[in-house]
Amino acid sequence: MLAPGTPHIRRATPADAASLASFASALFPLGCPDTAPADLADYIAAELTPARFLAFIRDPNIIVLLNEADGEVEPRIIAYTVIVRCSSHPNLLAIEPCELRKLYVDPAYHGHGIANDLMDCALGLLRAEPPRPIWLSVFSGNARAIAFYRKWGFEVVGSQEFLVGADAQKDFLMQRRTA
Repeated sequence: MLAPGTPHIRRATPADAASLASFASALFPLGCPDTAPADLADYIAAELTPARFLAFIRDPNIIVLLNEADGEVEPRIIAYTVIVRCSSHPNLLAIEPCELRKLYVDPAYHGHGIANDLMDCALGLLRAEPPRPIWLSVFSGNARAIAFYRKWGFEVVGSQEFLVGADAQKDFLMQRRTA
């Protein structure tokens, strides 16, 4: 049995879709501090909905992991990641790479190893599959996230435009050879 408050990672179920959407909607704006509220609202309304998370969870090509800590009434999400198997990108040459689409941690848990545990679990799941490159997209102004991904062996291999509502932002494409 886990000690009270001890985080634990598990695969998301359909019952988690609304909680994931709420958590993601609260955290996403923290990564875009200079983005207009209307653009953030448009992005969240289109991309961070319970229906979108339910579709991710039900898709056999996608793995959604969440990290929970015990709450006062029930466990609460403190981090999550979305892994897409066989997710190509037009700017990358890899054949059938995997994509680490999201990895978000509640700021109250920054510096506690939560992101490392989640990344280790995600890569562990991918190691059980045929070896493939893994790529991700990260906001070019997010130095903390870029440093984290570099620590895990990801290298900047290009860039792309990423729309948050109507706000065009520059994301770096980062890639790692295999899990």
